[in-house]
Amino acid sequence: MIELDRSRPLWPQVAAIIRERIEKGEYAAGERIPPVLALVDEFGVTQVTVRKAIKALRDDHWIRTEIGMGSYVLTAEEREAFSE
Repeated sequence: MIELDRSRPLWPQVAAIIRERIEKGEYAAGERIPPVLALVDEFGVTQVTVRKAIKALRDDHWIRTEIGMGSYVLTAEEREAFSE
């Protein structure tokens, strides 16, 4: 389980770790990130916390979510399209 700073809000910490993994290529463009329940287990947080982190990543154009399918890492081109 990943240790988080429990004195600060957890969802931004989870989002930052996932974003870092994307930047390092651990989660490649087009690849599905682990499901919510797997992230809950990995981080030792609630589903609400993971869902907030995923929403933040989606709002910042790091991932896209397909209902019933999961969340996928956006390509650099897809991210750039949002910044134009």
